[in-house]
Amino acid sequence: MKKFLKNIKNCLPIWSVVLFGIFFVSLIVNGIIKHNPAFADGIHNTVGAFVRVVSATVTSWIPFSLAEILLILSPVLVFLICFGMCKRLKRSVTEGVRYFVGFLSVMSLVFSVMVFGYNAGFYSEGVEKKVDFERENLSPEQLYETAILLIDAIREDLPYVSYPEGTYSQMTFSYSEMNQKLNRAYGTLCDKYPSFQRMHSNTKPVILSKPWTYTHISGVYTFFTGEANVNTNYPDFIMISSAAHEMAHQRGIAKEDEANFTAFLVCSLSEDPYIRYCGYADVLNDLMSKLSSASSELYAKARAYMPQELKNEYTAYSVFFDEYRENVAATVSTAVNNAYITSHNQPQGVKSYGLVVDLVAAYMLSQK
Repeated sequence: MKKFLKNIKNCLPIWSVVLFGIFFVSLIVNGIIKHNPAFADGIHNTVGAFVRVVSATVTSWIPFSLAEILLILSPVLVFLICFGMCKRLKRSVTEGVRYFVGFLSVMSLVFSVMVFGYNAGFYSEGVEKKVDFERENLSPEQLYETAILLIDAIREDLPYVSYPEGTYSQMTFSYSEMNQKLNRAYGTLCDKYPSFQRMHSNTKPVILSKPWTYTHISGVYTFFTGEANVNTNYPDFIMISSAAHEMAHQRGIAKEDEANFTAFLVCSLSEDPYIRYCGYADVLNDLMSKLSSASSELYAKARAYMPQELKNEYTAYSVFFDEYRENVAATVSTAVNNAYITSHNQPQGVKSYGLVVDLVAAYMLSQK
């Protein structure tokens, strides 16, 4: 018996026992949050908030995306892990088992971080409660009214927007300055609506942005590194809105429509006119698509009211996207993303992104 216990101890390091214990607790927590919104809120706003701040802070000093580098180097990492396993097995079975158990415990930590830091957000209170308005089914007339409100807001900032190419807009500040401006806007958001998590974080530009565009993904939040990664190949008005979206994920806004809405809200609260323009222009593009399906007459009327510069912006974006529109990578990526989103309390799947229109319209009409 003593020999058996000694073998177990040799194969199972203390730190692995601790990590497996956390994993076991996270499995229980993950089951409860799906059926108890109050418990999900409690985890999300306490342990979750702490995990998100720590993960974002630990990697903030790295100028590049650690998650992207890990992905690029994944074949090498897999080889090294397998090589390490074989090397230890040659020494002894105990060393090999100990190595494998250690690897499994690290992987279990990744799952635990996801549960505590991010998963609870899918089942906690929605942004409507944070901002205090009601989501509702909107009539074509309400969609049209919201479109006009957005276009009017764009008209106010249009004199400060730069169109160096004569077609699409361009930011007149650096990527680093963009991060600073968005952080200040998030600070304004938290001052106005204290339920949002207050933290300072920066997004990271993806090195392989151009090939990544073929997946149709403009940004991604990696919970295990705490990084908000942004595709910088997209036009600036999409890139800035996407950066605000991924920063929303960093702050625990898990659902895609709610992250889109938070990005819109943050951009609209920025002191920079171009940041505001990006928030308005991005969501107006989605709203016009929905208005087109609801009423072709009201769509045409709203389209006619648009400034020519904004029409050029959307046309240029469409031309840009033609190169990436149809490809295998996009099909596979969309299917994987749809499965992931559906499995996390968002039955609409990738269509969840477009549900931001309902939130923005309800919010703007309530503010009016």
